[in-house]
Amino acid sequence: MKKIKILLVDDHKLVRNGIKYTLESGRSAPFISSIDEAVNGDEAILKCKINRYDIIFMDINMPEKDGIAATKEILKNDQFTKIIALSMYDEDYEIRSMIKAGAVGYLLKNTGTEILDEAIQTIINGGKYYSNDVAIKLLEPNPGTSREKIKIIRETNQNESVLTKRELQILELIAAELTNEEIAAELNLSKRTIDSHRQNIINKLQVKNTAGLIKYAFKIGII
Repeated sequence: MKKIKILLVDDHKLVRNGIKYTLESGRSAPFISSIDEAVNGDEAILKCKINRYDIIFMDINMPEKDGIAATKEILKNDQFTKIIALSMYDEDYEIRSMIKAGAVGYLLKNTGTEILDEAIQTIINGGKYYSNDVAIKLLEPNPGTSREKIKIIRETNQNESVLTKRELQILELIAAELTNEEIAAELNLSKRTIDSHRQNIINKLQVKNTAGLIKYAFKIGII
């Protein structure tokens, strides 16, 4: 992994110190060139105008400018920076708002060293990362999302997937909560073919059920 620059954005010094210590004692430490700090969204935006960061750990609830607004502004000026949301809570509104703003990860502040390392490596390699509690929240129905609008498969991370293009397409429809019959109708294939594809996907990913499939879909960023 290349050397990376990190920015920690949180209005509590104890939290920043804790995350910094965790990062400096983890497996990613040899690949971190610097760790800067900001106390709120406004300071984070200012620092991003002066320096370019590979990863920003962004608190959500802060004075002056919150993490959601700061994320939007930072990414408007630098689309290559990767922002990971940090929060004490797994509130549905905050999770979805940060993801909509452009965050590619969401971690709770009680996250340990192993998860931080895994998140950094996944995101630097082009993926997305959500802690287990957050992933469960994302699986819950979102009233503002139309299930009839099936998204086109994103190119991001597909080359890294063990699945074929057709299997990725089917995985996205599974994540959109379509049944095998509905997927067959959508793709103009037989239900038997979809049944076979679904089992092949489960076997390849070595998961047990639909929840495992959806977790993988989140991990590679196709939903």
